[in-house]
Amino acid sequence: MEVIYRIQQWSNTLLDETWGFFSTLTQTEWFVVLGIVAALGFLCMKGFTQRGTL
Repeated sequence: MEVIYRIQQWSNTLLDETWGFFSTLTQTEWFVVLGIVAALGFLCMKGFTQRGTL
């Protein structure tokens, strides 16, 4: 039971810290994050389309 509690506590702390980080971003920093996520999504989708051509 102790292990489950520690994992749950760790995940809650991680979510809180992540939310805290994103809540402090300025508008410019949000656009950078959006651009990075969009680029990673594009590369991921491009990888899925090339997967069948091996």
